[in-house]
Amino acid sequence: MRTALVIEIEELLFDTITVRNSALQEALKQEGGTIETDTVSVAHCGVPVAIALDRLAPVLTLDATGRDLVVHRAAEQASRIFVMQAPSFHTAVRDALMLLAADFPLAVVTRASAEEAQRWLEGAGLEASVLTVRSLAGLDPADYAAIWSDALRRTHATRGVAIAAPALLRTAMLAGLRTIQLGDDPDPDVAGYHPDVRVKSLSQVDRALLATL
Repeated sequence: MRTALVIEIEELLFDTITVRNSALQEALKQEGGTIETDTVSVAHCGVPVAIALDRLAPVLTLDATGRDLVVHRAAEQASRIFVMQAPSFHTAVRDALMLLAADFPLAVVTRASAEEAQRWLEGAGLEASVLTVRSLAGLDPADYAAIWSDALRRTHATRGVAIAAPALLRTAMLAGLRTIQLGDDPDPDVAGYHPDVRVKSLSQVDRALLATL
């Protein structure tokens, strides 16, 4: 049975937190929303803007049009910054992914555009290790499971293991992938969902661990 790894690279490999939080904060201000920076940061950590807005709904007064504008403007603002400067990456994580790719087909699911992610992977020297890149940008969260499923299909593997933040791992689970969460903290917004495995570091993800899933 051939196993593929499907990985969400932001906040695992690439440091995009500050840029994405700032872009969302600016987009909210343009729609008249004033929310504490820390509140936005917590809501947006590890997830696309659409999920962040769901989390912020109790303190927002956005109609459907305003919500769509915020999603669009935040993505545009982040993309403008990333064009000028690619996010920094964690070399230890990069090296761990290269080692895993020698034994397991590797696919990427990302909140960035596919073009942005491909450029980042090239900068990190990972372009030859990743078979396919699929983007969640601009999609409704209800469609995320289909992206995980398609990323797995493109690796031609018989089963998949997803590595991502908790809120995205739930959609990977719905797509039939086994799930690994990096870090010990559960996500309180993902009620009833628990990852198959939690590990502190990507260095703990090896053939022996994957064989248990």
